[in-house]
Amino acid sequence: MNTERTVIQLAIAEDHHLMRESLGRTLNRQSGMQVVIMAAHGRELLDAMADKPVDVVLMDLDMPVMNGKDAMALILANYPKTRVIIFSMHSDPWMVFQIMQSGASSFVSKDSSINEMVTAIKSVFQYGRYFSKDIPWGDSSSNDVSLDFRLSFDTKELEMIQLICDGRNSEEMAKMLHLTKKAIDARRAELLKRLDAKNPVDFVRKCMLHALYKPRTDEEIRASDEVREKDRMRRRNRGRNL
Repeated sequence: MNTERTVIQLAIAEDHHLMRESLGRTLNRQSGMQVVIMAAHGRELLDAMADKPVDVVLMDLDMPVMNGKDAMALILANYPKTRVIIFSMHSDPWMVFQIMQSGASSFVSKDSSINEMVTAIKSVFQYGRYFSKDIPWGDSSSNDVSLDFRLSFDTKELEMIQLICDGRNSEEMAKMLHLTKKAIDARRAELLKRLDAKNPVDFVRKCMLHALYKPRTDEEIRASDEVREKDRMRRRNRGRNL
């Protein structure tokens, strides 16, 4: 990121026209900022960025054609110096945490003030990350040390933690994650050691203490399994068509 640049080049991806235009006008009035791309969805944003790379992208999650999460993955892969700020009406702490784990530099609620958005833009441009004060991170993440610890786990590790705490055994996890039982056992042991857990019960306690695990009902677990299976089938069919 060229932090010596005097004007931060911004892109806005938001499917609601009035909100997109209003935010664009407001940010263009801020000193040191210029909105150079306005897009109604992720695909339009990526097409525009091919000719006009930007410093910071402000992006909604729920958009037609291509949603914010999918667009963010492509931006991070193709424009590693570009920072992404997700802004959305959804502000569930666990969902926000997952978005941050997926690579977002910040998450700002649409209920936040314009001052909060400006602060987030300047912070991610200069420092690479910003934690909005409007997001209720919870007691376990109220200090930087605990929050940094949570963010040190990648998305695959969080998925394993979720499955372990859901009560899955190694055989089930091996089948779901397409790994050998030996590999699962090794990764499970690494996670227990990393959390300094004495036994499986203590592991679950530590995960909940650090807000690494969100308890789910049986219905939520079944729904998650169905989504995972659909994703697996979609990837397999895509491979066949290549």
